[in-house]
Amino acid sequence: MARHAAGPPGRADSSGTFLAMPVRAAEPEASNARQRNIALALVIAGAFALAVIPEVINHLLVKHVPDTSPIQGKAYETAPAHLARWGFSAVLLGLTSLVVLMRGHPSRNIGRLLILLLAVNLPYLVGPQQPDAAALIKLVLANTFFVAIWNVGGSVAELKWIPIIVSAVGVYSIIGGLIIPEYMMYNIVSRKAIIAGWELAGPFGHSNVLGVYCGVAFALVPLIDNVRWRVLCAVTLVATITASATRTALIGVGFVMLWWLLCYFRSVFSIRVAGTALATITMVGMFIVPFLNWDPRAFTDRAYIWAASVRIWRESPLFGKGFDWFANDAQYSAEIANWAFVGTGHNIVMDTLVKTGLVGMAAVVPLFIIAIRFARSSPIVNQQIAIFGFLIGYFVIATTEAAWDLWPNVQLFPISAMIFAIIAVARDSDSDTAQDNVP
Repeated sequence: MARHAAGPPGRADSSGTFLAMPVRAAEPEASNARQRNIALALVIAGAFALAVIPEVINHLLVKHVPDTSPIQGKAYETAPAHLARWGFSAVLLGLTSLVVLMRGHPSRNIGRLLILLLAVNLPYLVGPQQPDAAALIKLVLANTFFVAIWNVGGSVAELKWIPIIVSAVGVYSIIGGLIIPEYMMYNIVSRKAIIAGWELAGPFGHSNVLGVYCGVAFALVPLIDNVRWRVLCAVTLVATITASATRTALIGVGFVMLWWLLCYFRSVFSIRVAGTALATITMVGMFIVPFLNWDPRAFTDRAYIWAASVRIWRESPLFGKGFDWFANDAQYSAEIANWAFVGTGHNIVMDTLVKTGLVGMAAVVPLFIIAIRFARSSPIVNQQIAIFGFLIGYFVIATTEAAWDLWPNVQLFPISAMIFAIIAVARDSDSDTAQDNVP
């Protein structure tokens, strides 16, 4: 039988068949994807370094002062810690600038980037407070950061580094609490301790911050590939939360564990439907709870702060009172400072409304909706479980804690806006690492 003459590689012969593309042709793109993942992992590590290391330096030099608010705590920042904060800001700005200039992911979504930049910049463009020189530098860093993670096409799989990094912070905090408790405990004699009188703050100025870090990171444990590392990180994070006596974080972890239990029976029901329902319910609860008529002492006096925050917000409902209202204007009135000294509205909605009004809130809400939509559409089981778990746990925690920051140099950024931003610009799928089909 006569054979058709072979044509040039990659070209069809006269019978209409095609030769397979050489494997070598796919290698450059695989290499580029690895480089982008490494770049994103470095950016995540850089954000945590900026948030945590200056706090480590500060609280190794200064003992914790019991019942100190975040605003009061700023007065205790030492010169080395302040210098480290600006130094790591410069390092992160340089790193993100390099990532912006590298070859980006081919399927970048410019619309998602615009949503991120709008959330960061809109309150300053139309709000009552104009940025000073220091704030402008922070805004440049925030914008560069978001452009960087958009450029690499943020992979949700790289969020696995968050529970690993926060677990390391937890180990450091527990060991420090055993060796130098006066530098690691928020209160040496705790009134709300869960175990052994501990109220662990670790490198942070308040025990609740350590608890919120661990509570949010716990939900992302399913993204860790190695099962032993998953278990180790999960146990470390729960132990740290318990030692910090942060009940809000423990409740959030409880919701996440219930979600995981439901996912165990995913052959019975749809993860997509159940996750969407639970994430939506907890998000709506986060919006509604602070507006309900509570006893002022409810939620350890948070209900009183919510009611007072509503009154302040109504003075400027559209644009809010400005980013630094809690730290500055609120402190000039003894009546307001009586509750505003805590530095936040103790709820993400209340805090955002007071600072940036309905405009600021409207700029943030799309990030929540995008995250839910991403979790619904993800074809990878462990990613879908992790992202839905993160949303459920985060919304529960954010109901009583203002766990939100859009500036990379602010403490809560790595476990709030950074995660939502990475999800917002994530690639639609990482099918090469899919474990099975999502029901």
